Amino acid sequence: MLNKNEIGLIRKFNRQYTNTLGLLNKRVFNTELSFPEARVLMSITDGSTPMNIAKRLNLDASYTSRIIKKLTKLNYIEKSASATDARSKDISLTNNGKKLLAKIDTDSDIQIQNLIESLSTEKQSELYQAFETINNILFETDGE
Repeated sequence: MLNKNEIGLIRKFNRQYTNTLGLLNKRVFNTELSFPEARVLMSITDGSTPMNIAKRLNLDASYTSRIIKKLTKLNYIEKSASATDARSKDISLTNNGKKLLAKIDTDSDIQIQNLIESLSTEKQSELYQAFETINNILFETDGE
């Protein structure tokens, strides 16, 4: 079990990284989208439904519904009748949504590149390995 100082270090990292990435900013990369709206947009794949997006992102279903309504109004996503469930709608990206998503992806890549560009190649590799380790420990299951 981690002690209070060790937990405090993890929390400090989370706060600093959140600030560095601008996750508390009202808008994502000078778009009209908030961070939750952008995350919903990024989570849409073939066969997405509002319910599986809400579950995947651990969001309240009614909040997800409001976000999807806004993204539809902005012409970033479109709804169609579900082929498998008459009570549900499938959602997909429009061409505008795909363009915005590409911009957000590019801006995100640039943001991370700017964050690490002053680091030596060795430090960048060390940082990548640390993130890979964190990801594997916290989010990958490997059958365990």
